[in-house]
Amino acid sequence: MQPHLASNTVSNDVKLDTLGEPNASLIADNVTLPKDFFSSYLNYLLYEMAHYKPISFSFVLILVSVLIIVLFHNVPACNVVFGLTIFITIMVLIIALSIFSMDISEEGFKIKLLLEVITRKPEVEGKEWRIITHNMNQYLFDNGLWNTQSFFYCEEKCYKLFRSLVRGKDPNAYVNSSTDGAENIQSETPANEVSNGVAKLYGFNSDPILEAYFIKAAEAEKEAQRRYWKKQYPDADVP
Repeated sequence: MQPHLASNTVSNDVKLDTLGEPNASLIADNVTLPKDFFSSYLNYLLYEMAHYKPISFSFVLILVSVLIIVLFHNVPACNVVFGLTIFITIMVLIIALSIFSMDISEEGFKIKLLLEVITRKPEVEGKEWRIITHNMNQYLFDNGLWNTQSFFYCEEKCYKLFRSLVRGKDPNAYVNSSTDGAENIQSETPANEVSNGVAKLYGFNSDPILEAYFIKAAEAEKEAQRRYWKKQYPDADVP
C-alpha cells in the first residue's frame, strides 16, 4: 500500500498558497513529492498507469482476451476473436501510452507555472522548486488535468518542463523592445500585415500578456543561472 494517498499534502500549518513567505526553506522541507514515498520510479509509473483510465482499460482487454482463449479454446472462432481483441488492445495501449507521456499544454497550467517562478524566483536546484512542483501537481489534479496529485515525480521534472517553456526567450526583449518593434512594423507595413508582424515578434505566442509572462520568467531563470554559476566559479567573469 502506497502512503502517498494520505501524505501527498503538507501539514495544516503549512500554507503553500502564500507567496514570498520568509520561511520558504522550512515549507519546502515539509512538502511531500512522489519521489519521497515511492520506492522507485518504476513503482511510480505503475501507479500512474493504473490510475490512467485508457491504460487500465487496455489491461482489462488483455485479461478478457486471455479468459476467452482459456475458456473457449476448442471453439474454432475463438482464435479469430482472440486475435481481434489483442489487435484492438495493442492499438488502444499505444495511443494511451503516447497521450500518457505527453506534456500538459493547457494555457492555465503554463500561466500558473510561469507566475510561480516569477513570484518565487527559485534558485537553480533551490528548495523553492519543491514548493512549485507541489503546487503544480495540485493544480493539475484540482482542475481535472491529471488523475492523481503526482504528475511530476520530482522537482527536477517540473524544472525541466519549465526550462523547455522558456527556452529561446530573450529577457532583454521584454515589453519596451516588443512595443518599439510593433510600432516599427506598423509604420513600415500595410495595416493588414501588422498583426502577423507582431505575432512573429512574440514568436512563441501571439498573446502579448502571456508572452510577457514567458519573458519575465525567463528573466528570473537567467538571474538564477547567473548566481548559480557565479557560486561555482567565483573567479570567472560571469555576465
